[in-house]
Amino acid sequence: MTTRQESLAARIPGMARELVGAEVLVVDQDPNVLGGMTTLLGAASLNVTGVKDPEAAIAAVERQFFSVILIDIDTPAPSAGLDTVKQIKVLTPTSMVIALTPRRSFEDAVAAVRAGAIDLILKAPDSVAYLKDRVLEAAGRSVGKREVDSVLGEVRGVHEEFLHKFMDAERRALDLGDRLAGKDPAARSMDIDNFAVLVVDEVDSMVEELTEASPAGFTFIHATSGGEALDRMSSGRFNFALVSDEIHDLPTSMVTSTIRAQSGDTVVFVFRGPGPGGYVNLLETNSQRAIVAPFEDTKQIIERLDEFAGAFRAKARERRYTQNFREKHYDFLRRYVEIKTKIDRAIADGAG
Repeated sequence: MTTRQESLAARIPGMARELVGAEVLVVDQDPNVLGGMTTLLGAASLNVTGVKDPEAAIAAVERQFFSVILIDIDTPAPSAGLDTVKQIKVLTPTSMVIALTPRRSFEDAVAAVRAGAIDLILKAPDSVAYLKDRVLEAAGRSVGKREVDSVLGEVRGVHEEFLHKFMDAERRALDLGDRLAGKDPAARSMDIDNFAVLVVDEVDSMVEELTEASPAGFTFIHATSGGEALDRMSSGRFNFALVSDEIHDLPTSMVTSTIRAQSGDTVVFVFRGPGPGGYVNLLETNSQRAIVAPFEDTKQIIERLDEFAGAFRAKARERRYTQNFREKHYDFLRRYVEIKTKIDRAIADGAG
């Protein structure tokens, strides 16, 4: 017996007690091997499931979790089991896969490990004891790995929940400070009496209707081209930008991305219409979200202006909270990000 086998043997009794009922899957087209494995591992109080082909193996791991999976590399054809190892590891990363082979081959051993197996064991009588010990050891590793991943997941959840509660407490403290000073927290967040709206449209009709409606607290500035819009953005401050997707001097995407780059506070909308097929979309980080659809009448925007103003003030208030929190707790946030990165990396490594 090798030193490694002696070490394993010394640990097996205690390990076996902890692993009673652990699930093991055996994939081998030879019914005699399946029967022998069931007897051998069943005697160690492991629950053994035997299947004769890769399709049945995949179906089995989709139904339940197996701590250890033994795969014959020649099932259903010579070396075909290596693909099964790869597929199984994708489906159940925390399962420990042991490959079985009827021949001694260094190339097979390398290929099995590259496919995701932790070992390649020769199917021979003198390997039976080692195989049993290796399965028990692998089951222990799998159980431990799942427990660690579970704990890390819980730690990450509590970690993020604490940050949210901490920031929420800081928001309440900031609002309370404003009230004690005789200030309205909502008004304090963004003292805006008049919202400036840049309308980028080659035609005059919509901006004329917006101006004639004279909604309280809003001023509309018209740009008839993308180039003019960018000039106005560089020389003025706008809370909102309504950009037609039918301007022709510059791509609409270029205009909107430049506006956001020049003024991160500006809320940008992309529109078409009003008329058949019209819409108004809010430009988000990586997509657009429908706000008015179908957009058939300028009144549909006018009716939503107070809502837009409220959303802008809420966003400004949240930005003030975040800036205040960062200024007060910079070192804490730096350590928070470092720990979160380590936890995420550990979970990702566990899944791999």
